[in-house]
Amino acid sequence: MIFDYSSLLVALSFCAAGLAVTFFASWLVFRADHVLMTWALGTSVLVVSVFVYHGFIHAFSPVTGAISFSALLLGLAFFLGAGYQFRTGKLPLTLIAAVTVAASTVMAVPMFLGYDGVSYIAFNFAAAAILFATARDYWRWRAEAPLLIITLAAFYGLPGLSFALCGFVIIGQGQWVMHHAPVNWAEDVNLAMSLIGTGGIGAMSLGLNQVRLARRHKRDAETDSLTGLFNRRALYERPPTLSGPVAVVVFDIDHFKPINDIHGHQIGDTVLQTFGAVLTEHIRKDDFAARLGGEEFAVVLPNTALANAMQVAERVRQTFAAQRFVSPAGTFVNTVSAGISHIASGQADISALLQEADTALYEAKRGGRNQTRVYSSRAAETRKPVPEHGDAPRR
Repeated sequence: MIFDYSSLLVALSFCAAGLAVTFFASWLVFRADHVLMTWALGTSVLVVSVFVYHGFIHAFSPVTGAISFSALLLGLAFFLGAGYQFRTGKLPLTLIAAVTVAASTVMAVPMFLGYDGVSYIAFNFAAAAILFATARDYWRWRAEAPLLIITLAAFYGLPGLSFALCGFVIIGQGQWVMHHAPVNWAEDVNLAMSLIGTGGIGAMSLGLNQVRLARRHKRDAETDSLTGLFNRRALYERPPTLSGPVAVVVFDIDHFKPINDIHGHQIGDTVLQTFGAVLTEHIRKDDFAARLGGEEFAVVLPNTALANAMQVAERVRQTFAAQRFVSPAGTFVNTVSAGISHIASGQADISALLQEADTALYEAKRGGRNQTRVYSSRAAETRKPVPEHGDAPRR
C-alpha cells in the first residue's frame, strides 16, 4: 500500500510540475494574462509540498510535516487568489497571505505540541475550505462560459470533499496523536481525487483562458479604440434580428473640422471621447451605440417608441451642448445634429434604418444644425449635401 501510495504521490508531483511549466510557458506567450503566472506560482508551490510530503510519510518530523502542509495551503491560496484575479484583473495578495497564515497557524500549533492527528484534521478542513471557496468563486461567474466554469468548479469542489472526508475519518478513528503520516482509505481517495483534480483544473483553466482571449480579440475588433463604443463593423454584424418598435438615431458633431484646425487633433479626440461618454450616459443597457467613423455616431434603440427616441436624441444633444472644452487656443463649446428613423412594427432592417436616419440628419444640417429631425420620405427626395464650412462637404 505504501509503495502504491508513494507511486501515486510521485505521479501527482510530476503532473503538477508539468502543469506549472505549461502555465509559465503560456504566460511567456501572453504576458498580459497575469492570471497565468498566478496559476504557475500556485502549481509550483504544490509541487514543492508534494515532494516534501513524500519524505514526511517515510520519516515523521513535525517540521517536515508543517512545511509540507503550509506549502500546500499556500498553493491552494494562490488558486483562490487566481479565481478572484480572473474575474477582476487584480491579484488579492492580502487575501492570499491572510488565508495561508491563518490556515498554517491552525495546522502547525498542534503539530508542534505533539498532537499531529489534530494537525491533520485542521489541515484537511482548511484545505477543503479553500477549495470550496475557490469553486464558489468560479461558480458565481458561470454565465461567462457555463460548461467550462461549471466543470472547473467541480474539479475544485470534488478534491475539497475528499480533504474534508480525510478529516472526518481521523475524527471518527479518534487518532489525536499518531506520530506518522495518516494512512487510511480516505487518504487514498484524496490522493486519487487530487491527481484527477490537478489535471482537470489545468485543462479547464487553460481552456477558459483561451475562450476569454478569443472573446477579447473579437471585442477589440468590434470596438472603437478612441471612444470605447462599438465600431461600424459591429453595428452591422452584432445586433440580433429586431422587430418593431425600433428606432435608430445618427449623430454628427457640428463643425468638427474647424475644431481640429484651430484647437488641434488632440482636443478633437477629447471632443469625440466626451460625446461618446455623453451618448453612453443617456442610453439603456440593451441599446447599441457605435462610432460610425470620423465625427459620426449611431445608436440602435430596440423596443422604443418614436417619442422616446426623440427624447433620447434631445437629451444627448442638450447635454453635449452644455460641455465646455479648453485648449491653448481658447475655451469653446460645440453642438451635435441628430437624425431619427423609426419602425413601429415588423422586422427591422438596420441598414435601411441607418440610411433613413442619415437622410434625417442631412435635414438637421440643412435646417441650421444643433437640432433633431425625424426621417420623412419627402426629405429623402430633396436631400442635398450640406457644406460643413466654406465649400467643403459635410463628409
